[in-house]
Amino acid sequence: MTIFPNARTTAGLVVRASTALGLTQQGLADLVSGSLRSSQRWTAAQAVPSAEQLRTLAVAVHAHDAGLAREIAAEAGTTLEALGLMSLHPPPGPPPPSTPPALVPLLVESVVAAAAEALDASPRVMRPALLAALERAEQAGLTLADVLAVLSAPAAGLAATPAAPATPATAARPSGATKTTRG
Repeated sequence: MTIFPNARTTAGLVVRASTALGLTQQGLADLVSGSLRSSQRWTAAQAVPSAEQLRTLAVAVHAHDAGLAREIAAEAGTTLEALGLMSLHPPPGPPPPSTPPALVPLLVESVVAAAAEALDASPRVMRPALLAALERAEQAGLTLADVLAVLSAPAAGLAATPAAPATPATAARPSGATKTTRG
């Protein structure tokens, strides 16, 4: 009897694949273009399928058990990627779920509250200011990401608003002094 070093490992993979696919030994033989006697030897660890037969088995089992298909492909000396079953770069996952409509008003109020707290102001006062700012951003074609990027950046790159020119009356007055009138 010929000894096959990987026969036990391969036999286990063949049996698991046959079970996953619901194949009889004849069905396994038909799938990989082998004989009934060969499939009996494979499952008894008395012989091993060819690399091509293992590749065929990996392709067939992939839809049922990708992990098992990967093991069979490795036993055949290949990969699922090389067999065209997997991409080297999987497609991106689905987009995150959108916010449920019932939560939108609550989330908007939390934004208003955060802005009001940052300015130590009332949400009642902050709401129209935020509305005006967001409407202007929308009219300008800005996205929320655009606004956040600019507002998050250090203010050093922005031009400072020029101070009002000094008048003769304010220029002579010391800093912090106020004009008093007698009457």
